[in-house]
Amino acid sequence: MAIVSVIGAGRIGRQVIDHIDGAPGLRPGRVLTRTGAPDTADPGVFLSAPCDIIIETAGPAALRAHGAACLRVADLWTVSAAALVDDAFRDDLFDVARRSGTSLRLFAPWVAGIGQVPPGAATALTLRIARPGAGGDFTGSLRDAARAFPNELNFAVAAALCGPGLDATRVEIRDAAPHLLEAELETRIGTFRSSSAFTGQGGHPTAQSLVAALDGLQPGVSYGA
Repeated sequence: MAIVSVIGAGRIGRQVIDHIDGAPGLRPGRVLTRTGAPDTADPGVFLSAPCDIIIETAGPAALRAHGAACLRVADLWTVSAAALVDDAFRDDLFDVARRSGTSLRLFAPWVAGIGQVPPGAATALTLRIARPGAGGDFTGSLRDAARAFPNELNFAVAAALCGPGLDATRVEIRDAAPHLLEAELETRIGTFRSSSAFTGQGGHPTAQSLVAALDGLQPGVSYGA
């Protein structure tokens, strides 16, 4: 039975915590938040408890603050990949994971083909995003976009790092309704295109991706890699 601890209890974290509680094969660990609700605000208390997986849902600042310490004690799943546009920080985290024998898992829901493309096969990625309240329009490199919109592009950085890389990924952002995502992934075997329209119902898409990954830990029939 996997013990799963969580950082953050907001929109994404709350859905994950609720799923872990009572899910077969999973045991709730500790929950770390700035306020201490519903569990603790003390990183030392949080990290001293036994766990197999830590899921970080609190944003890039939380990954920067706690990522290395988490990887020293458990596998780390993060929704805050925007912090990894900092090459030095990313290299440090990867080094901690290698030395600790743990893994860092990134989540990029709804970007077609990312999880199925072999390493090195992806050559370019273009993401077109429309979302009301995005904070402005932008066209350019993912590195620049992630600095300008650090809380909007966690999934995009995750997709880039799992695919063609940061420098081969471009982003187009429009502050407009409805909330849409178009992705075009170029690979050596062909081009994958996807289009998603988000209704805002049924939970946060990244939370749903985390829940699906947790369910995938259970024994039984699975689809894909």
